[in-house]
Amino acid sequence: MRSSYTTLMQSKYFNPAFNSAIFDGPVRIYFAQFHEALALKIYFLIQQKLTVEMAKAKEVSKAAGANILVMIYPTEDSFLLSFEDAAKHISPLEVEKWHDDVVIGLRGPIADENLDLLVESLRLTMENWRPAAMLKASAPAEV
Repeated sequence: MRSSYTTLMQSKYFNPAFNSAIFDGPVRIYFAQFHEALALKIYFLIQQKLTVEMAKAKEVSKAAGANILVMIYPTEDSFLLSFEDAAKHISPLEVEKWHDDVVIGLRGPIADENLDLLVESLRLTMENWRPAAMLKASAPAEV
């Protein structure tokens, strides 16, 4: 399923504070304007550290019409509204599948020491991303 912005806005993952976004191929970073510096830092880390994975993710995204959504929640409370199970542990981020997309939610503005965890989560997501739409397209036809 090709998720639209309208569908995202009606999902549990959207927060009204998201008034800005950076789109780079399959990766879409949503954030409140006051987190622009962090969003740009994440964008540049992706460009520097995940070039091979981004190339693969672009192919997957194009074939399946899916995206990886990085959501920088303005507060921990707003994060917990979208990721209910996150209250059980104290990770700075959560990763969930949503239709053919993958949502990576940040528990508020994460500290610099957690950026490596985010980059590694993005790497693993990109390496293992198999949207259902892409799997159906590559499945052999039934007789």
